[in-house]
Amino acid sequence: MTNTLRDSPAISNPVPVTGKAPGRFVGKGTSILAGLLSLLSIWVVWEIARLWGGRLPSLAETLARLGTEWAGNEIWINFAVSINRFVLGLVLALVVGAILGVAIGLSKFAEAALSDLTMVGLAAPAVIWALLTTMWFGFGWLTPVVTVFLSGLPFVVVNIAKAVRAVPGDLILMARAFEVPRVRGLSQIIAPAVAGSAIAAVRFAVISAWNGLLLAEWFGSTSGVGWRSRYWYDANQMDGFLAWVLLFMAFLVLVDQILLAPIERRATRWRRV
Repeated sequence: MTNTLRDSPAISNPVPVTGKAPGRFVGKGTSILAGLLSLLSIWVVWEIARLWGGRLPSLAETLARLGTEWAGNEIWINFAVSINRFVLGLVLALVVGAILGVAIGLSKFAEAALSDLTMVGLAAPAVIWALLTTMWFGFGWLTPVVTVFLSGLPFVVVNIAKAVRAVPGDLILMARAFEVPRVRGLSQIIAPAVAGSAIAAVRFAVISAWNGLLLAEWFGSTSGVGWRSRYWYDANQMDGFLAWVLLFMAFLVLVDQILLAPIERRATRWRRV
């Protein structure tokens, strides 16, 4: 059994140990300008693709379709269904992934038993999990939930395991020498050390799991964001399909930048002291 997990690079965004925070000198005006330029570039690429292919609807037509979906309450209904499935599968992935990651980081036996299996999970794309769960469970709520769980789990395991291994061995030995209870050691030594990597794991798990949710609902559901995207795709209405794709991606970006990124910066602020 090879220790591929030990030798693989951590899937996280490294933060400089010293120096100022990367964005500390970037003013609000610069951030707003960067955001506007980003939106402008998306529009330019969209228009080039529309003129080049001749079948792509304009951005205005796509947004108009999105407004129609909003007025018909389709967005709220399907997003509510998808969010419920997503949160359930993600919470399961985070809990199970944290337990397995700590076990792999602390135990050679757990590493030998689970490292290769975890790497297989990392290598499998979300579309594979979506197809497999559809064949296993058919149409229903279990298919997207299990797909979210399987898509996000490996990222949590790898990041947590790497962070646990990075904890200084002297601290663990000292805790054992002073007979510190295991629960207290995990909460006061392991948990603070892996906080930053845990947030990074959540970010990667959210991205992969959200993509898995879309695919699972596309192939094996009759409700949700993925199902509504396929509804317009099957109807050969490109504006409706792209409207839901835009909504899907915008939600993911907003969650990552507004919620997860600030939490990660706060959890790792001690590294920049």
